[in-house]
Amino acid sequence: MPGVEREDVRQQIRAQRDALGELLESLGDAEWDGTSLCHGWRVRDVVAHCIQSHVATPWTFAGEWIASGFSLRVRNERWVARRRPRSRSQVLGEYRATAGRLGIPAAEAPYALAEAVIHGYDIAWPLGRTIEVPARSLVVVAEACRGTGPFLHGKQRCTGLTLRACDVAWSAGGGPEVAGPLASIIMVITGRPAALGDLCGEGLDTLRSRL
Repeated sequence: MPGVEREDVRQQIRAQRDALGELLESLGDAEWDGTSLCHGWRVRDVVAHCIQSHVATPWTFAGEWIASGFSLRVRNERWVARRRPRSRSQVLGEYRATAGRLGIPAAEAPYALAEAVIHGYDIAWPLGRTIEVPARSLVVVAEACRGTGPFLHGKQRCTGLTLRACDVAWSAGGGPEVAGPLASIIMVITGRPAALGDLCGEGLDTLRSRL
């Protein structure tokens, strides 16, 4: 991604994974089994999926992709299902042990940061918790997500719209405007309608129709 130092993004990834790890350690048992913003997944399931992202490499992704019949949903669900019988301490231990791993090419680092940030919000927001994300990390994630294709559909949702953050110096695109906190913009363009209430602008109905 132009203008982004890849080593700096790697540091941001580790910092965000660690921030989520600290939040997870503070959760009660009911919160651990609480509903996340990921459809059909509890908090513990999202944590298991984060571990999958930690350990992913191009080779493991290709193998899992083929074995799942080229379905991202099936690939992810298989990984999560294998960890559902495990105890909280086992899953948290695996999360902590793998948080420093990043086996993907350097060019893919912004998407790994997006995974860490978005899934942190997927866990924190429904629980009424907060997780801090630096503005510079939000900007990297927003730029990455608005150009995504088949997996997150960010490009499809953003086409023909101007996105403007009200809390960070960032805007992108062209057309009717959608404005709001940058975190909420990110969550909506990656398919989380729960954040729609934070946004406004003449382009909002168009964006809502694309979810």
